[in-house]
Amino acid sequence: MLVLSPRWLWCAETGLREGAHLIVHGDRIVDVVADRPTLDAERIELEDGLLTPGLINLHNHAFSAPLFRGLADDIRADDLPGHILFSLLMPMGDLVADIMSPDAIGDAVEMSLLESLMTGTTSMLDIWRPQQRQFIPRATQLGLRTWSCPYLFTLPNLAMDEAGKPVWRGEDASELSFDFVTRMHALWHDAPDGLASVGFGPHGPDSNSPELLRRIDAAARELGAIVSIHCAQNPLEVAAVEAAHGKRSVAHLADCGLLRPGVILGHAMFATDEEIAMVRDAGATIASCPLGFARSGRGVPMARFLESGVRLCIGTDGVTLDMVDELRAASVLAKTQSGKPGLGSAERLMTAATRDAADALQRPDLGRLTPGARADLVLFDLSGPRYQPVWEPLRALLTNGQGSDVHTVVTAGQIRVHDRKLLRGDAAAITRRGRTAIEGVWAEAARRGAIPEKLAAQRKFA
Repeated sequence: MLVLSPRWLWCAETGLREGAHLIVHGDRIVDVVADRPTLDAERIELEDGLLTPGLINLHNHAFSAPLFRGLADDIRADDLPGHILFSLLMPMGDLVADIMSPDAIGDAVEMSLLESLMTGTTSMLDIWRPQQRQFIPRATQLGLRTWSCPYLFTLPNLAMDEAGKPVWRGEDASELSFDFVTRMHALWHDAPDGLASVGFGPHGPDSNSPELLRRIDAAARELGAIVSIHCAQNPLEVAAVEAAHGKRSVAHLADCGLLRPGVILGHAMFATDEEIAMVRDAGATIASCPLGFARSGRGVPMARFLESGVRLCIGTDGVTLDMVDELRAASVLAKTQSGKPGLGSAERLMTAATRDAADALQRPDLGRLTPGARADLVLFDLSGPRYQPVWEPLRALLTNGQGSDVHTVVTAGQIRVHDRKLLRGDAAAITRRGRTAIEGVWAEAARRGAIPEKLAAQRKFA
């Protein structure tokens, strides 16, 4: 038995309460009471604590976070010989598959997962390539609840044609991709009672054939699995889909069965108002990652998403891993784009990162602090000077706070972080191993010329 006694307790279902006590038994919340319970239980009390459901990161690439940290920031016009995708991201990704051992990849991934857990993420949907399969055991060991959606491709190789336009090439990988995901599902999927879920992650409507997309839809329905797919994430994808199928990306996915509940569209950055309405009406979800696009000089259409009524959730895209930072960015974008300071409120965005994300994953037992819900919880410490005086705790958190103010993290009823310390595992050792793994691949990338010359000249890669 565990009793948590914060000053404030919030969830989207019941709103903000002060002075309540939350009782956990096993992996479930059994009650929320006004009077201090006289139970024989472990207790966590925090005088200026804000207890919320655990944050759910609905679109991420954990391995990309440390691999490109710093390398893909502040890119100037002449730093790269071409588009960042072709001149930096793809070459580095190819190199990783060539030289990094599974353990080294796992070390880098675990460092990202540690950062996520320590800053309040309790659940994560991550899209990864086959060589990054260490994601599942490393996340489970830390206590993160995860949805793994391994990539599927019909054409796996992104290249440039004679006109300088991106094209997907290579031998048909549909069967190989599909078989890999179904094997991962058989090996690792232990939801709802376990921490690991496995779904399908077709890369996009331009890199997957209609036949493969329809096969994924049928299998996902049969298995009750989530599908996460990049959609309308850049103009090149939209144009390629339109040229191949005579319609834009969202309508094409609808034709393939992948516009429905249980399908999460990554980014939808270039979706029209009509397409956003199609997503809304079909019961699908948009997962937006504002900081990832802001790094490249673009603002995601947060105001349009929020005003449309579509189910909108938030991810970090493997750029930053702090969901508090990501939610603040979403709020600021909504306000500046609309000119409405009330749009993108703290309560609206915290709802997106908790209850709405749980519903997108078809898990109504998550994202809530109500009896019967799974005990995935985060306790923020609002005692620091940046918060004082606290007028309204959710607004204080998203306006002034940061993920490092997480005091306690509970997943599946187990305390994973307490008083800012990881309880099961050596956080310093995890960080050292992850740093060593990435510095090693950076050095080899520089030696092989995979880091463009001007970027490499900005620092020495030992």
